[in-house]
Amino acid sequence: MRALLIGGGGREHAIGLSIVKSGTELVVIALNNNPGLMRIAKEMIVGNENDREWVLENAKRLNPDYVFIGPESPLAHGVSDILIENKFNVFAPTSTAARLETSKAFCRQFMTENKVRGNIESAAFSDSKSAQSFVNEIDYDFVIKPDGLTGGKGVVVQGVHFQTKEEGIKIIRDYLSSGHDTLLVEKKVVGEEFSLQAFVNGNKILFLPAVQDYKRAYEGDKGPNTGGMGSICFSEKGLPFIDPETLEGAKGILKELITEFAKKVANYVGPIYGGFIASPEGPKLLEINARLGDPEAINVLSLMETSIMDVAIAMLNNQDISLEFRDRISILRYLVPCGYGTRPIPSIIDLDEEKILLRGLKIYYASVNLSGKQLSQTTSRSVALVSEGTDLSHINARFEGLPSVIRGEYSMRNDIGTETMIEKKKKAMKTIMTGRA
Repeated sequence: MRALLIGGGGREHAIGLSIVKSGTELVVIALNNNPGLMRIAKEMIVGNENDREWVLENAKRLNPDYVFIGPESPLAHGVSDILIENKFNVFAPTSTAARLETSKAFCRQFMTENKVRGNIESAAFSDSKSAQSFVNEIDYDFVIKPDGLTGGKGVVVQGVHFQTKEEGIKIIRDYLSSGHDTLLVEKKVVGEEFSLQAFVNGNKILFLPAVQDYKRAYEGDKGPNTGGMGSICFSEKGLPFIDPETLEGAKGILKELITEFAKKVANYVGPIYGGFIASPEGPKLLEINARLGDPEAINVLSLMETSIMDVAIAMLNNQDISLEFRDRISILRYLVPCGYGTRPIPSIIDLDEEKILLRGLKIYYASVNLSGKQLSQTTSRSVALVSEGTDLSHINARFEGLPSVIRGEYSMRNDIGTETMIEKKKKAMKTIMTGRA
């Protein structure tokens, strides 16, 4: 059996490893020469993964039994549509289903019209005057979100990225005057964020363990938002600062949304994840992503004993399947170019893989290019390092002294998954949930 994987980031490296452990032959189409995928793929084609016709031409030649699409951009460009039209078995949503991610305004409107729980007060604007009038009238802190895809970097929050209404209005005015069509102004919700991923076919949904993504560029959760500097997962135990009732509530919201969407718009097939926030009013849905998360997918797929290939076969053929996970804690930290989050400066990095693996770390290559023995960064994230175990202090100790085995210019957050950080989040959530925030 053969599977085609579209995408070349860290998430796709994790998906590829999950595919091949089923004994399936892997072929890849990606924007970059990801060395991790190059090692496990029978064939790797580098080119524009958003070009529908080009992807279709290559897919016909490769003749896969199943197709997986990792990133959001090919979905937005209709790659899944053209493959499905040409009778390929695609374990990814259509561009219509992916509108839940590609248009935040559409998702909010759908939730409002269908009374889906967990929605947040929100309004969409295409002109700055209307947005300014709205902002001047509201009596709460707000968040500004571009309507379309931003790679996790487009959201700005009052009290974090700007302080006053006037500063927020300037951001809105500058954004809309720069050629962008629509943005959302949403009520700010205070709490801890978490990602809830799942595999879906219509009303059937298989949930993955909850993960928390660390989006801010600098330690202490400071600095600009990024695509994700790292993430933590405690397998099926759940996150230690998110109570079980909140997690179950989030599952109910995601299931309700998918069920209503199948009734009113289109059947949803493939991976999905909801970005949630735990608040005193219960879980609130921040956004939907029509794919697995990056880095969140790496945590869960490294813990998942079941191959994603077996999941796709079962779900696309309406068969039952259950997921099995190792009972381990997974901590992930990304190596990124210096300046990532604002003005990244790509460099050449050199990893001593043998010594890194001997430390007990797993390596997932992301947006890098391998040419000969030279590993070049792009402007996006470079390499994910994952440490697993049952004791947090032992898990985090493996990240110490990395400059001795990784040479070159790069940045990495050293506080992701530390006991200090987790205790801080527990304390913050206790305060928030008792209404004292």
